[in-house]
Amino acid sequence: MSYSEKETFFPAWQQMLEETEDERSAEELYSLYKPVIDKTYVQIVAGTAPQKQKPTITRYWWAAAAAVLLLLSTGIYRWRQPSPTEIAQVKHDVPPGTNKATLTLADGSVVPLDSAGSRTLLQGGATVRQQGGQLIYDVQETTAAITYNTLHTPRGGQFRITLPDGTGVWLNAASSLRYPTAFTGKERAVEITGEAYFEVTKNAAMPFRVKIAGQAEIEVLGTRFNVTAYENEHTIKTTLVEGSVRMRAKGQSLVMAPGQQAELTSAGQLRIVKDASAEQATAKDGFFSFNKADLPSVMRQLARWYDLEVIYQDTIPHAEFTGDIDKSLTLDQVLKGLARNRIRYRIEEGRKLIILP
Repeated sequence: MSYSEKETFFPAWQQMLEETEDERSAEELYSLYKPVIDKTYVQIVAGTAPQKQKPTITRYWWAAAAAVLLLLSTGIYRWRQPSPTEIAQVKHDVPPGTNKATLTLADGSVVPLDSAGSRTLLQGGATVRQQGGQLIYDVQETTAAITYNTLHTPRGGQFRITLPDGTGVWLNAASSLRYPTAFTGKERAVEITGEAYFEVTKNAAMPFRVKIAGQAEIEVLGTRFNVTAYENEHTIKTTLVEGSVRMRAKGQSLVMAPGQQAELTSAGQLRIVKDASAEQATAKDGFFSFNKADLPSVMRQLARWYDLEVIYQDTIPHAEFTGDIDKSLTLDQVLKGLARNRIRYRIEEGRKLIILP
């Protein structure tokens, strides 16, 4: 793709290059680093599908940013930091979520957790270590009475946990995970609400089971998958990245293959959605992922991560979004990208996002 074609596709491209400290023109820089920028362009914007299949992509802002940041990471290119005046112009911008959660112990006591914490607790036969935004369970003995803990993330929070068997779980915002302090018997069972990504340690003698919001169950031996089960969403979704899982719900059962997504609809139908993009649908990767999502669906995800109250001033605008957004961006940065689909908004004090007609 030529520079002129790329500049047409990226409305933010010229502006972002001009705001760097490099005195060369945007066209000169593009020519110099064309292979690296084109590779990033294909990976971020086109994904694995041909570009013509994604006419509604809204990645212009963050795709251009990613190309520039790739150069920045090589030490060749420097990105100019915004001035205090520029920052002040966004009066009520909202920062992204952080590593924070609460741990409810077997006796009912609650331990607040954040990204800076470092502590050690004893629970049943397990030692629980907090290392920043992660909890790690080490089983000392399995003869002690098994107790249950619950990890809960608020809106605007996320946390990671390593379970007693070594299974890793990435818990997204407004979610909870209930689990034993040691796994004994014939199975390893946990319960979740909200969204979580699992990397399950293999143990053929002890299957791993995930009970989902009291409505469905997943059985695995060792695999990587994502579960989304929020109360305010219309479906419960499981996306398989690697391995094989069986999902059961309301007397129905199906086996998933990697790259597939299973849905339990509000009507109680369990079905497979083929050709799901597994790599873009996990709580681990640090991105919002949209596939022909309408505006309310997008806003529900933003509301959980930025802890927002979303208010539609009049009718809900009709728009469709496909693409990924980096969750490390501030709310205003994300909304500037969405605004390229003619979405008008206003951020008010008190974490209120007003969607204008």
